[in-house]
Amino acid sequence: MVYRAKTLIDRIAKKRPPYANTPIRHPSVKPALTVYLTCLLCFQNAYSETNSTSCASSFIPGEVANYKVTWMGIPLAWSEHTTSSFEENGRKLIRIRMVSRNYKAYSYIYKVNDVTEVVIDPETALPLRLDVIVNEGSIHKSHLTTFYHDKKVAVFQDRISKDIREVPIKSGTQDIFSFLYSARNRDFESLASLKHTLFVDGKLYDLSLKIRKEGRIKLPHHGKVACVQIEPIAEFDGLFLRKGKIFFWVSRQKHRMITCVEARVAVGRVKVKLHEISGTGDAFWDRKE
Repeated sequence: MVYRAKTLIDRIAKKRPPYANTPIRHPSVKPALTVYLTCLLCFQNAYSETNSTSCASSFIPGEVANYKVTWMGIPLAWSEHTTSSFEENGRKLIRIRMVSRNYKAYSYIYKVNDVTEVVIDPETALPLRLDVIVNEGSIHKSHLTTFYHDKKVAVFQDRISKDIREVPIKSGTQDIFSFLYSARNRDFESLASLKHTLFVDGKLYDLSLKIRKEGRIKLPHHGKVACVQIEPIAEFDGLFLRKGKIFFWVSRQKHRMITCVEARVAVGRVKVKLHEISGTGDAFWDRKE
């Protein structure tokens, strides 16, 4: 997507009213918003070539992470990621829910209203259902995917196009949240040495990870946090950029968090930074300076 950043900057400077009739073109912020946007965020669906082990400790019911999204220092949106537990048919399951909204002051520039929810078996870290609703500017998506791991198939339903189809999946296929949450406590080097396959909008894509460097990310309530910068390399638009670069900063604490996501877009940079976190059960993250 190609946008005119000059138009955006001019209209912000002139405080253009929200009832203005002329449509505004904007920088491409979608790759940073749809996880992640965080977590990312809080690498749509991911498969690791390694077998899943019990990852129950990676899913913390009650954990809430809030991120702020900025473009060129301008606050555009916020994203909240919550983890909860519930029972279904006698099984204890995990629900991870991400809600992203734009700030009202910038609704006339770029409107965001996203809700993503995934239900996960915490013992295997495998997703059972993935519900994605994306409303970002002129982009609208509404997908429901149900995973049948015993049959190695996922039923993908596009609510907008009315398309319903079965998609073959591999053993251990995960969605973005189950992959991120279960992988965040794994060794960085081992993750980077493996190939991953992503299932995005009903198709499979390869993903590789590169460890770039170490650094410290300054967070509002935790000061400077030691992190590792990881670059995902993928062949599709959306969560990761086909053109441009995107980087994840992952903390080195025992309970790892994606502290920051930086995306280089056509004009400028988009940044998604961890603002607040609670309910982790970890002394470092649950404290506030």
